[in-house]
Amino acid sequence: MVQLDGGFKSEMMIGNGVYNDAKHEKFQDHSKVEVLILPDLFCSLMSVPARQNPNYASVKADADEWIASVIKADAKWASKNKRVDFTFLASIWAPDCSAFALRTSSDWNSWAFLFDDQFDEGHLSNDLDAAVAEIARTREIMEGTTPRYSADSEHPIRYVFQTLCDRVKQSPDGFFQGKPSSERFQKRWKWAHELYWEGLIAQVRTNVEGRSYTRGPDEYLAMRRGSLGAYPALVLNEWCAGIDLPIEVADHPSVFEIMVIISDQILLVNDILSYEKDLRLGVDHNMVRLLKAKGLSTQQAINEVGVMINDCYRRYYRAMSELPCFGEKADRALLGFLDVERNRALGSLLWSYETGRYFKSKEDGARVRRTRELIIPKELAVM
Repeated sequence: MVQLDGGFKSEMMIGNGVYNDAKHEKFQDHSKVEVLILPDLFCSLMSVPARQNPNYASVKADADEWIASVIKADAKWASKNKRVDFTFLASIWAPDCSAFALRTSSDWNSWAFLFDDQFDEGHLSNDLDAAVAEIARTREIMEGTTPRYSADSEHPIRYVFQTLCDRVKQSPDGFFQGKPSSERFQKRWKWAHELYWEGLIAQVRTNVEGRSYTRGPDEYLAMRRGSLGAYPALVLNEWCAGIDLPIEVADHPSVFEIMVIISDQILLVNDILSYEKDLRLGVDHNMVRLLKAKGLSTQQAINEVGVMINDCYRRYYRAMSELPCFGEKADRALLGFLDVERNRALGSLLWSYETGRYFKSKEDGARVRRTRELIIPKELAVM
């Protein structure tokens, strides 16, 4: 158990089902389970081999120890957090960055899931005024208009975010090493977080209004692509890779469209792989559940989400075809940006299988990947 900002108590951040181990029984009677066939999630952009940052092992040990210390976690929490392995995720996102940048990305993941959990199942999930107020306090940290938080602050989540903002102002090579990040990048960093926070507010408003299953797929995607947190993660990984997009590149409609597409791909893949855990936890924001509520069977809903994922790849290549040539330097930055986008989606996909994020073990994740069979207890399947 840990006590976080605002007195919110959590056994473990359970947002998106990341930390609650599913209780998978060993079913002997196949009449008690439903076997769902998954689409090929490793096709198109996801078919490339992943590369892992060589600093992974050393950074993971330090990052796990630090976040547990900051939030004053007990041994059970710390053990679960090690298995979740945010550093693995960051190491696929940014395979070539420095140890300093990798640690910053890993710590951002820890912050994002702690922060997000307050809005998913925590004290802010159905309190719109309090949610707006918490985001306002966090925005003040980013803008440097709030008093500094200390390591022993009553608001450890805010303290973690403060340290991230301090780090991102510097070079990805480390404090006072290399050239600090530009004003242009700082604006992009703030813009990406604003998109995230707008999505969280939209999510809380939907909860308050009780509209989880009355939304159409397009409205759901519009909300979730913001609340997912993919936009600031993508921009952070630009920083990790030393990419500072020129204004004419960053402002091109196709560049933002690619960010939207990758965000959609990540959340749709996540909604398939997290389906069982979302059922167990009563999580409503899941495209499979939304489509089932509109009359589809579970298999039909998963098939439809698979069609949506494949459409993301068509949209991606269409957006690519509409990009002009900007010139050598700008085009080099653009190509780096495209690598970041692909690695962000690939890292999220692999992380779901490799760390037992949604399955009972790494071995079970490997089985699901190999067979493309998701086994759901029938008492859950009817939900």
